[in-house]
Amino acid sequence: MLLPLILGCGATQLSQSWQIDRLRVLAVAAEPAEPRPGDVVSFTSLTVSPAVPVAMTTWFVCVFEDAAGCAIDPSVTEDLEGLDPSELSAEELAALYAELQAAGLIGVEPFLPPTWVVPADTLDALDATARLEGVTATVSVTAIPDQEVVDEGDLELAFKRVPVSEATTPNRNPGPVGLTVDGLAFPAGTRVALERGQTYTLAVSLPDDAIEDYTYVTQDGVSETRTEEPYFTWYLQEGSFDETDTLYPYVEVQYTTPASPTLEEQSVWVVVRDRRGGMAWTELPIRLR
Repeated sequence: MLLPLILGCGATQLSQSWQIDRLRVLAVAAEPAEPRPGDVVSFTSLTVSPAVPVAMTTWFVCVFEDAAGCAIDPSVTEDLEGLDPSELSAEELAALYAELQAAGLIGVEPFLPPTWVVPADTLDALDATARLEGVTATVSVTAIPDQEVVDEGDLELAFKRVPVSEATTPNRNPGPVGLTVDGLAFPAGTRVALERGQTYTLAVSLPDDAIEDYTYVTQDGVSETRTEEPYFTWYLQEGSFDETDTLYPYVEVQYTTPASPTLEEQSVWVVVRDRRGGMAWTELPIRLR
């Protein structure tokens, strides 16, 4: 499976943006959200697949700025044919990971968690003012379903833009995210029983410091104080929302469960984006009765 993961970037027909009926990568978060040169960045994704489990997910760091895709030195893949990472020693895995990182690959889940060490010279070409806004790295994520035959149409490809700067107010991810049902909060991971064909009010809750004030430096070198304007994107398997995208401070949607669901157990997801690259999300597992 490793070769098609590394050599192919797939495209699929898109479903409705809010409907989860196939493999989807809904969001990708970097931690820290706005690293400095030399920082170690870890990545997580909200990847959902209602029908087929995910076999592997590959992560690449792309060329800065105008990157449209990802590529690595093809010769690196020669040693991967027929490779079973579970048979390698810790030292062998570390050596392989170092080689792949040098070529652009920063992770192969579930074997190698995605991490990226930002090169120390990333901002060297910029003057002191430009370094405050920095440059943008692009990370591509390819999720592969667990099935015997995989073609390009089965892959799910997503891109994540990661700012690298020396900002005085670097961005942070806007989490953790909470979700209430008709005003009631439930512990994370709790499966909530809902009636079929009924409408419920879902509301997002955020920490007090989730919405940040930050300094933006214009191209003319002028510093401006701005405030984030996060928005929320809602996803479901069956049923409907009255709105699928809401802008803070509008944190509620009306969710109508399906009257005749094909699945008794489903999920609803909400992703928070702060418009600066920061992301967070939560899932509400439900049981329809």
